[in-house]
Formats: sequence, C-alpha cells, structure tokens
Amino acid sequence: MKRSARDVMLSVDADEVFLPLVTAFVEKAANCFGLGMDESLMLTLASEEVFMHLCRVVTSSGGPVEIVCSNGGYYAQAVFSLLTDAFDMRAFNLTATISIEDDADLEAMGLVIASRSVDRFLLNREEGRDLRLTLIKEKTYPMLMEAPPAAVGPLAKTSLRPPGPEEVKFLSQLAVSYYDTRDLSDILLYPGKLVDMIKAGEYHCLAAVGNAGEIGGAIFWHPVGENTVECFGPYVFNQDPASNIAEELMEGCIGAVARTQSIGIINTRPTPEFSRRYFELLGTLDDYAPDGSCAPVEAWFRLLREDTGLAVWVHPGLDAFVRREYARLVLPREIRIDQPSGETLPRHSVLSAEFDRLQGRVTLRPMWPGADAEENIERHVRLLEGEKVLNIHFAVDLGQAWQSVFIPGLLARGFEPRFVLPYAGKADLAVFQLRGRHS
Repeated sequence: MKRSARDVMLSVDADEVFLPLVTAFVEKAANCFGLGMDESLMLTLASEEVFMHLCRVVTSSGGPVEIVCSNGGYYAQAVFSLLTDAFDMRAFNLTATISIEDDADLEAMGLVIASRSVDRFLLNREEGRDLRLTLIKEKTYPMLMEAPPAAVGPLAKTSLRPPGPEEVKFLSQLAVSYYDTRDLSDILLYPGKLVDMIKAGEYHCLAAVGNAGEIGGAIFWHPVGENTVECFGPYVFNQDPASNIAEELMEGCIGAVARTQSIGIINTRPTPEFSRRYFELLGTLDDYAPDGSCAPVEAWFRLLREDTGLAVWVHPGLDAFVRREYARLVLPREIRIDQPSGETLPRHSVLSAEFDRLQGRVTLRPMWPGADAEENIERHVRLLEGEKVLNIHFAVDLGQAWQSVFIPGLLARGFEPRFVLPYAGKADLAVFQLRGRHS
C-alpha cells in the first residue's frame, strides 16, 4: 500500500487487549485530519467494531493487523490490512439484516454497525497481498443556500484560470441557478466540500473570467480509474450563444489533462454547450424523472494519446456486446473469456451502492465475489425499487476477472449493457442499466 505524508500507521496483533489503543489511534487521527466530533466518533465506532470482529471471529488465534489512517482533505479513512481468507463481509451490503435467533448473524452485528457508521467502504485484495478493508468518513458540509440567480452579463473577452476558493463556491451557485438538474453533478450542491476536494487535488477546475473578475463559465474534472479523467460541463452563465467560452473551456480542460499521464477524457453528463467535436459517442442511459418523463443522457469519450491496448476479462454473456463496442470505437483489446468453472467461491458477495440523490440514481459496484452473486443483485434491486429509485445502474470492471461472477445475475434480472467506459477502472468499465416499468 502506497503511503504519503498524510498517513499514520499502527500495527498490532488481533487481540482485544489492543482495542483501547486502536480506538484512541483512529479517533486522534480523525481529529487531526479535521473531522468534527461526531464524524470522528462514527469512524472510531466503525473501527472498533471491525477490530473486535477480527479478534473474535476472523483471526481468533491472533495475527498481525495493520491500520493506516489517511487524510483525504474532505474525508478521513482507516484501512485495515490482514492476512485471512475467513472474513465474511456480507454485513457491508446495503441489504444486510440481522436475526437475533441466528448466531452467525449476531457475530456479524458489529460489522453491520460499522458499515452504517461510515459513508463509503472499499474491499480489495491484490494477488499475493493482504486483504484490505477501507472505512471512509466524510466531513459534514452544509448544502448550497438558496439564492436568487446571480446576474452575470455577457463578457466581450475572457481568460481561463483556476478559480479561488470563494469563486468555487460562487460557481456552484451560478451552475445551480442556470442549469437543469439533469445537467448538474451533485458535487455542486456542497460548495465547501467542492473547495476541499479541489484543495486535495481530487478535482480540478478552470473558470472563464472577464477583465474585472466576472465569471462567465467553468468546467470541472477529476481522475477516474487508472488512466482516464471525467469532466463535468462546460457550464456557461448567461453568455452570448455565439461566444466561444464553452469551446475555450473544453480546450483548456483537454490541454491540462493532456499534460498528465491520462489516456482519455469521458463526459457522462454533458451540458447543452458541450462540444462533441473530436469526441466519440459511447452510448446513452435513460434518465427517468419522478414525473414519469424520460430523457437520454449521453456518454462521450476522447482519446488523448495512442491506445496501446488492454487485456479484459469478459463473461460469455457479455462477449458479443463488448466485441461490437470495441470494433465500433476502434479500441485494441485482448478479450479473455472467463466465467465461474466450479471453483470454490466465498459464500457471500458484497456490493457497494453509490447514490446520486440529485439525479435519482444509484450505481451498484462489485466489492467482493460470492456464490450468492445473483441473489445479492436481486436483494439490492428489490430494496431500491421499494425505495422508488427509478434509475438503477451497475458498473463491472473488465480488468477484474472475479467480477464476471455477477454477469449472469445482471442479465437474468433485466440489466442491459449500455456502453463501455474506456480505462475508467483497472481496465474498462461496462455500464448496465436496469430495464423496468417506470411511472
């Protein structure tokens, strides 16, 4: 695990005698990293429950546990690393429930508490390395205050530059004032969080600024996967339709990304001003609104340098789709067919659920394989449909062979592959959308 100057590490044995040390370590680290009291206590509670579960259930005979706490600018995280094959992590599913009459469920109760105490989690194991469980707790930020639309007049001339913190917050207000919900990223609803994300280097922004500091437009981008950048916008505020501001913002973003190691740029929520020039259409999603209306949302991609190719792992049920898309987009790929072949799998799979409240959208992602993959998909869909979520998506990383175990369940439940996002994961991401009735 790569560490930075913002990391602190504790290594102990999986023994309950070290519990006070573990909890004090996580709490003090979270405080130093800027979490408020409530957020620090929630991350500490989650870490306490995980460590107790490791001591009592997973590694009851002892063994080393490494805990690394990191400062992400707008969040703090605690990463637990250990050598084990016995960690049943079904409690991290959104659908997890506990029966007081089931001893196994009672053993997992602490993990359910841990999963509900944090905002996000990650599970992964690289070949020949430890299992890693990452608990992420974000700072609490107020939502954007309602304000009358900011008056921005047409600008005769603009230049591009990164906005300052106060300008970033002002940009959020402008974007929400001038754009429909379908064109917005939910990061714009929390201006203070967006400021901290930019300070941490997780997001980047360029603003089109007039001679007197007036702001006529902006574009945002951030890295996704290992070699791709996702951009949002461009957002243009009350400018002459003949203005070149949108084009200049796109070119500024492309130029900035081209100076990095990124291979391409994707845009999955283009604004009306987004220039399709030099971009390839990846596909569309159907965006359902609560009033029953539906609008297509396009996904676009631009290659910034030569694509030297990738190896991808593809389930036979997805083979025809990905071959067609790779041929259409002229992406060099070595397609390796893979599916479960009777090998032993963990009993329970784990899915993460990424909510976009602004768009009324949930994206499910595989975190851990398991023999119950199909049933787990069904449980999540049933829960989300019960909550009246109209847009349910699923993202499969074709660079992770183990994720192919989820494909039969997706196809059987009515998920349809819509497009491939190049380099948006360890390799490419295949994006699915659930077909169904909408009212």
